[in-house]
Amino acid sequence: MLFSSLIFVLLFLPIFIFAYHAVARNPYNIKGANIVLVLASLIFYLFGGAFGVLMLFIATIVGWSGGFLVDMTRNKPGARKAVFAFMVFLLVGMLGFFKYAGFFSNIVMPVGMSFYIFKLISYVADCYNEKTEPEESFVAFLIYTACFHHVMQGPIIRYPDVRESIYNRTYSIANMSKGIYRFSLGLFKKTVLADHMGEISDILLPVNDTITSVPALGVWMGMFAYSMQLYLDFSAYSDMAIGLGQMIGFDYPENFNYPYISKSVKEFWNRWHISLSTFFKDYVYIPLGGNRKGEGRRNFNLLVVWLLTGIWHGATVNFVLWGVFYFVFIEIENYSQGIQRLPGLIKHLYTILVFSIGWLIFKCTDAGVLGKAFLGLFGINKNGFTNAAVRLTLSNNLFFIIVCVLACTPLYHAIDKKLAAGVKKNTVPAGVLFGLRTIISFAALIVAIYVMAGSSFRPFLYNQF
Repeated sequence: MLFSSLIFVLLFLPIFIFAYHAVARNPYNIKGANIVLVLASLIFYLFGGAFGVLMLFIATIVGWSGGFLVDMTRNKPGARKAVFAFMVFLLVGMLGFFKYAGFFSNIVMPVGMSFYIFKLISYVADCYNEKTEPEESFVAFLIYTACFHHVMQGPIIRYPDVRESIYNRTYSIANMSKGIYRFSLGLFKKTVLADHMGEISDILLPVNDTITSVPALGVWMGMFAYSMQLYLDFSAYSDMAIGLGQMIGFDYPENFNYPYISKSVKEFWNRWHISLSTFFKDYVYIPLGGNRKGEGRRNFNLLVVWLLTGIWHGATVNFVLWGVFYFVFIEIENYSQGIQRLPGLIKHLYTILVFSIGWLIFKCTDAGVLGKAFLGLFGINKNGFTNAAVRLTLSNNLFFIIVCVLACTPLYHAIDKKLAAGVKKNTVPAGVLFGLRTIISFAALIVAIYVMAGSSFRPFLYNQF
């Protein structure tokens, strides 16, 4: 079951909200509310198969017990380090086995394992570094691991950031309204914008040998279309996860901060998939020494981080190449001052070019197809610059493409933020903002449901990871 399915929007979510409200209404029954949330999360995840639920339980038990074992050896540094290393080894081993065993067998990795394993690693590491105390309640810990809001595609939440909310959160109509608004926008972004942009990308940038028949302009536009699809798709999931959390009083961290407005590759990665970037920074880069042990060690640490980032997405050559690709550009920016002196517009265009080519590498899992795509960018496939099919695709979707470009910018958010600021200053009536958000939420839901009912189903792109 996915957030962008009719069964979730029209059946699962309304039943969950009704059951949660019945239990959690004043006086606030946090224990009952948590039990409802756990049961709903397990039912949600069960749609992916009973084996996936079993592996989720096993991983959760490993992480939960790991916190206790690390804490029990607090006064024995050697044993403590050994226990920590062993627990991380177990968790990484589980992920590695299921992620890469598919190359040699028919084993399929449970959905969301890449994300919940990283959450568990961060928990054990935080216990080891004494940033959090071991959680005594398995139910509370299961909420952290298995909550249906973020079990499938993150964000990769740290336990200290949600522990207080698990035990003491506010359930109110205001939070519910705010959450529905955020969820609705995410659902619209996914089903209306991202999915249709995916159709354009599939036409102009097919990941098979037919790419040799696409002219240069088609390959370029297909690459840009895929870049927009990926952002709109993945950020939509984060919007929906954050909105679901807001509905019942959780405040999850933002996972995207309009990365496509960046003016450097380093800035891009401070804005894209923030929870993954900070995970590798806090649990890999800094423990390896960060930039504290000289340039040579820093460069090695960065290479390790980017290789692991690529391998986390998959074991095919393109993901390793994708990681190395970003390592190279990060290093170029570390050593070159010339890029920083360029005009802002040029830096922005340079960044767009870099991440778009990066997404081209990301999309083409077959090395042969990737090579043909690069040849196509420069017209070496001998198909000319454009043709009637490419021109027709672009002209028929011009308005839609403009809307998607604007959706990748903070324009809409800036307008909403300005209205909210006006409410605080009493220059904008609170009813105006509430009314606008209600209308937008309702319209977005209706349009998204209409599109879901009348089009073929497209899963979230990051489900495969």
